[in-house]
Amino acid sequence: MSKETDHEIRVTARAFLPVGLSLALSWLLTLLSKGAELSLPTPIITPIEEPEPTAPPVGALLSPAPYLNMMIVLGLITLSSLVMLYLARKRRNVFRILAGILIWLISFGVTVIYLINVAMMVDWTLLRFWLPAGALTASLITYLMLRGEGLIASIPAAYIASGAGATIGMSIPYWTFLVLVLGISAYDTLAVYRGHLSTLTKEEAITLKGLTIEVDDLVIGLGDLFFYSLTASAILQYMGVVPAAAATISILAGYGATLLLLRKRRMLPGLPIPLLSAIGSAIAARLLLELL
Repeated sequence: MSKETDHEIRVTARAFLPVGLSLALSWLLTLLSKGAELSLPTPIITPIEEPEPTAPPVGALLSPAPYLNMMIVLGLITLSSLVMLYLARKRRNVFRILAGILIWLISFGVTVIYLINVAMMVDWTLLRFWLPAGALTASLITYLMLRGEGLIASIPAAYIASGAGATIGMSIPYWTFLVLVLGISAYDTLAVYRGHLSTLTKEEAITLKGLTIEVDDLVIGLGDLFFYSLTASAILQYMGVVPAAAATISILAGYGATLLLLRKRRMLPGLPIPLLSAIGSAIAARLLLELL
């Protein structure tokens, strides 16, 4: 997360729109899937089988499986980030084409998942429209993200980030999720201050259309929206509504705190404060419910 200029960031409702919309859509997709009793397979990016969610925490967290899954995810994120950053700097046309293809495919997949959920709850015959509905929506989303500016681009960005985040959040193994939140927070901090993102200039961040969005003087990475949505969805899936509500409020509050800190810096990691506060508040809410 960075700011375009050296001017002080204004914490306004507009700055919260992408995050708030992403969280709202992740809730919507997760609740639809739970209502339709849609069971998603474990993501291929977390292939190591881990203990059940009901396993004692001490034993589950002593298992190497969650940590191996986390390392696989972080390795893939690092590799893809380095490739995309290289293409953005050295092969601009290739970057634009690849970004467009990825946005289209993700948008298509998210739309089909929405349609499957609605069809399971309303009428299976709606699935006959999966191809045209998915293709048209994906084409519109891709156009708006690559050609739109400001808030216009933030709406489709929230759609694909929340859809992808909620899908992974509903299917990621529970203990891997908890470990991943800690791992990605540390990774984001290291990448921004010492890693590949530390070399990213303000001008480069602005031009990474498809990977970032602009709201006023603020530049938000699509990865931030993805992990906010993943966290809210996973907590809703595994812990329930009250912990998920506490986590969602904490993400928004943590995002606001990050914006305030960004007033004094050019760039800050957007994940640690929102995600760690979300996990802390969700666990506290769950323990409180068990005591009542």
